[in-house]
Amino acid sequence: MEIQRPNPPHSQNADQAENDYLFDLYGYRVLRGALSRDQVSAINDWINSQPPAKPGEWLGNVHVHSYQGHDGTNYQNVVEGGPVFEELIDHPSWIGDVRRYICNDCHGLSINENFLNVRESGGFIGIHSGGHVAGFQAVTHHHTGAWMVGQINILMALTDIGPGDGPTTVVPGSHKSHQIHPALLAEGTRAGHKQSYNDDVVAGQQLAMHEVYLKAGDALMFTDGICHGSAARTNPGQRRVVIYRYSPHILMPRFNYIASAALLSRLTPARREILVPVPPRIPPA
Repeated sequence: MEIQRPNPPHSQNADQAENDYLFDLYGYRVLRGALSRDQVSAINDWINSQPPAKPGEWLGNVHVHSYQGHDGTNYQNVVEGGPVFEELIDHPSWIGDVRRYICNDCHGLSINENFLNVRESGGFIGIHSGGHVAGFQAVTHHHTGAWMVGQINILMALTDIGPGDGPTTVVPGSHKSHQIHPALLAEGTRAGHKQSYNDDVVAGQQLAMHEVYLKAGDALMFTDGICHGSAARTNPGQRRVVIYRYSPHILMPRFNYIASAALLSRLTPARREILVPVPPRIPPA
């Protein structure tokens, strides 16, 4: 199947109304040059400085992890990795839109998951999500002038990601579709069982998938409700991205990492409010 490669919606020459329309219509937008060269360089230097580690091991307060193995190495809770990762919590390239789309300019944001992914040749993410998923994180509504998006993902490219580099793939508009993607119908039960994730199916080769190409420093903003995944990386080298997932503060963090006292002491009040939107309430010592 030939993969469609349209010009992705982006915000370089669009006003706010146009950007809102594109995000509501497609379920994603590309933010060109979201990160500065210094930020991209600092994060890549951090990756290069890390010792070899296996999933389950810890590098200080950063947890080494993998979902299925073929998705690559994840550095979970990477916000603990240093100042450059703290800057991403409320980065001006996206935080205004994220705050508005999730809860209409309220301050009740949280970060559901934050991690850095390094993927070698052969790696991929399977097809998952879509408008059929009955999960809070998949909600994407805009009624009577009010936005309500259950989760917005910001995927930041640390390397150029083009053909063969394992680009993220999306089915534009699928966050609004009540029809399940055919690749998510469990084999033998096409009249019944609906999956939200098919780990064995490379998303890049599936019906209506679009590859999204990014330059280092670009960011892809998308609702988690859109049907997405990635193509398999066939080029040598590494695909490097950072992903911060934002949700309303009432949604529990995915892996419930507890912010260290050292990190909390460094954060601005605004960043601390996003990272720990509901401080624990405990009796006095």
